[in-house]
Amino acid sequence: MNAKSKPKAKQQKAVRGKPKGPAKARPKAATERPARQDIDRKKKLAYTLYVENGFEQKVIAEITGISEQSISAWKRAGSWDVDRHEARMGFDQQRRNISRIISTMLEQIDQRKPPCNVPDSKESDTLNKLADTVKKLQTELSYAHKAEAGKQFILFIQKVHSQEKAIEIVELWHEFIMQSNDQR
Repeated sequence: MNAKSKPKAKQQKAVRGKPKGPAKARPKAATERPARQDIDRKKKLAYTLYVENGFEQKVIAEITGISEQSISAWKRAGSWDVDRHEARMGFDQQRRNISRIISTMLEQIDQRKPPCNVPDSKESDTLNKLADTVKKLQTELSYAHKAEAGKQFILFIQKVHSQEKAIEIVELWHEFIMQSNDQR
C-alpha cells in the first residue's frame, strides 16, 4: 500500500512524523489499584474488625478503603461468619462443647459389651484430636482475653470519643494483634 492509497487521516499522520522530544510518561490514574501486600494487610484488618471486633461491613469499608462488595466476597470465601460465631461463642464455650463431645463418645464406648468397649483406631484418633484441641483452646485463651479487652476498649472509644478516634485505635490494635500472632 502506498501513501496515495492510505486514508487521508493516516496520510496526515505519516506526514507529521514522530513528535519531537522525549515521550511523556502517562499520568497515573487516581484510582490505581493498591499493591498486593497492601490489599493483604487490609484484608487481615477487615477480618479482625469483622470477626473479633464485631464491626459491620459498611464501617469496615470506611476504615480500610475497600469496597463493601470486596469485603463481602472475602467473608464468603473465608467463612468469616463461622469464625465470628465461634469468636462470639468464646473459648470457654467451645471447650465445653468439645468436652461434651468427648464425654458422649466415651459413654457410647463404655456401653458396648467387652471386648468392644474400647475405642477403635478411628475413635482413638478422634478422641486424641479433640483432646489436643481442648489443650490448644486453653493456651489460646490469653489471646482471646487480649482480643476481648481490645474490642471493649474500641467500643468505649467509639461511644465516648468518636468513630474517627476508634478507627485510629483499631489500626493500632490490629498492628498489635498481628505482632502478637507472629510471636506465637
